[in-house]
Amino acid sequence: NLSKLNGIVFDKTGTLTQGRPTVTAIKSFGISENKLLTMAAEAELISEHHLGKAIVNEAEKNGLELVNTPTDVSVLKGRGIQVNLNGNSLYLGNRKGLSENNISIDDKINVYATAQEESGNTAVFVANQHVVLGIISIADKVRSKAASTIHALKSVGIKHTVMLTGDNEHTANIVGKKIGIEKVFANLLPEDKVDKVKTCMGRGKRIAMVGDGVNDAPAIATADVGIAMGVAGTDVAMETADVVLMADNLDKLVYMLKLSKATVRNMKQNMF
Repeated sequence: NLSKLNGIVFDKTGTLTQGRPTVTAIKSFGISENKLLTMAAEAELISEHHLGKAIVNEAEKNGLELVNTPTDVSVLKGRGIQVNLNGNSLYLGNRKGLSENNISIDDKINVYATAQEESGNTAVFVANQHVVLGIISIADKVRSKAASTIHALKSVGIKHTVMLTGDNEHTANIVGKKIGIEKVFANLLPEDKVDKVKTCMGRGKRIAMVGDGVNDAPAIATADVGIAMGVAGTDVAMETADVVLMADNLDKLVYMLKLSKATVRNMKQNMF
């Protein structure tokens, strides 16, 4: 199957980017920035998500004490996280989650968030049951070999490259343009990623899906070939995948395709 691939679909965070995002800005509304960061970090204490870990790391780096443990934790796939913190409801996530929870966002906050996204950041909204308390901006660096890998894949028969992400459209397009991805789809839920993979496969293409997270596992399972990043990848992604890149090195994709073609070529030569 690898030898017949003509398209590859990539997850963004942890696959095309390093998966080690850092906080770039904190903007609070009505409370102090330290209070906002402390609340957000406490809410994300048990999170395994890249963005959650970045918030906790930033709080620890600033010497903030994280004394409250979140309860009633609900992971809202593709939207964020909802917790009970010290008796109060707290939501961390994107606009979609705000809308579904009927949390209001005024124009000034929306303008600020859009500006952060247009500069390549992911804007994480922190809100109580009624209003947005602040925005934590987070950025993740593109892998150094991402652009060269996309270019090299074309030389081994990959005609179609697609990027799928739950991140905002502005940040997704910046990453896609930077590394030369053909098509970019943003603001996706896990089930949306599966639908996009099915759409690509439905056009007579042989498609591989490359990902690293829990949210990528369904799409990895759906593709003709599922590929997981080994070092930063979650157990679920690696168990689901047909191929695991243990070195976490994107240029191994090119090696993998060359190896598969050479193997099939030898099999055909031996048969004849």
